[in-house]
Amino acid sequence: MLLSVVRKVFVAVTLLGFAAVPAAAQTFTLTATLTGAEQDPPLNTGAFGTATVTVDLAARTVTYRVDVFNLPSGVRASHIHVGAAGTAGPVIVNFEPPVPASNEFGFSGTVPDAEFVMRPDQGIRSADDAFQSIIGGNSYVNVHSDVNRGGEIRGQLILKQ
Repeated sequence: MLLSVVRKVFVAVTLLGFAAVPAAAQTFTLTATLTGAEQDPPLNTGAFGTATVTVDLAARTVTYRVDVFNLPSGVRASHIHVGAAGTAGPVIVNFEPPVPASNEFGFSGTVPDAEFVMRPDQGIRSADDAFQSIIGGNSYVNVHSDVNRGGEIRGQLILKQ
């Protein structure tokens, strides 16, 4: 009887110990250099920038930081598109740029997976599909301007090693 009680206490303590240990964070950081040459078709512009995107699978979020330089007209939109380099694709994660900022500016934010845009025709049927596309290198960041509404600067997201 005493042995049975000791076993139950041991199992309970062991399970509580596992519950107290946080799961390993599953975060991935990706970067992109944004230029007009990366647009499809390429665009001759003096604007350029950088983007850093962090995917947190445990929190199910995408956190972004975008810095833009020399944008001659106001920013209209910015987001992550699904698509390989040199191809145009649909938006899957919307950002919130400081419309109508121009010249030099930066913006950042966090987007929960509930706000992702599903694109079943492009294979994005769930947030997990979007996460896989981003982490797998099949996505890019785009910044749209008043003058170039289809996109002024763009860069493919690359996983940091």
